[in-house]
Amino acid sequence: MATFGRASREAGKATRQTLLRAAAEVFAEQGDTASVAQICQRADAYPNQVTYYFGSKEQLFVEVACVGVLRAGRRAEEAAAGTTTVRDYTNTLVGTLLGPCARDVELFTTAMLLTARRTDLREHITDTLRTLHERGEQALMSTLVRTGWKLRAGIDVEAKAFWSAIFGLAVQKAATGADFGYRLEDAVAVIFTNLQIPDRVLDRPLVPTSQEA
Repeated sequence: MATFGRASREAGKATRQTLLRAAAEVFAEQGDTASVAQICQRADAYPNQVTYYFGSKEQLFVEVACVGVLRAGRRAEEAAAGTTTVRDYTNTLVGTLLGPCARDVELFTTAMLLTARRTDLREHITDTLRTLHERGEQALMSTLVRTGWKLRAGIDVEAKAFWSAIFGLAVQKAATGADFGYRLEDAVAVIFTNLQIPDRVLDRPLVPTSQEA
């Protein structure tokens, strides 16, 4: 009986993951207007399984969007890890988030707006934002601090400022259809202005953590 129970739980986890993967693909293609039927067709599943595992299409969308933006943040940090100056570091972060990872960021901004109507979904969004901000403190701001740049505000405030600027640019990109691949310098300039990073800091070398005092 215990073996059957474990098998049933494992099958349930597998079905849930299959639905998440299918939903991520369909939402990336069509946004939050994608239907449950389209998701289920991609996952070879049934609509009642979406209800069982996620409660509603909106809850599924929010979960997909949260997973996606956290993945985007990790990809950006990994891409920027090998840079040697503040300018290159920030260029790489912004370029990754508004380039290859732009769709994940855009979907998360849509999910944030959705919670204005669905307050029951706010907790997942709030937790995801908290994680992004904490990672921002550890990655972006800690890196800038290693140059000797003095923060204008608390490190938590600066990390929130970075992500607020990214989300604003993502909404603009989605609304206008602008290709930030050709306007990366403009996007980076917005981030620099938002964070008030002085020009004298931009080309300072990043000191590896192992060399810190």
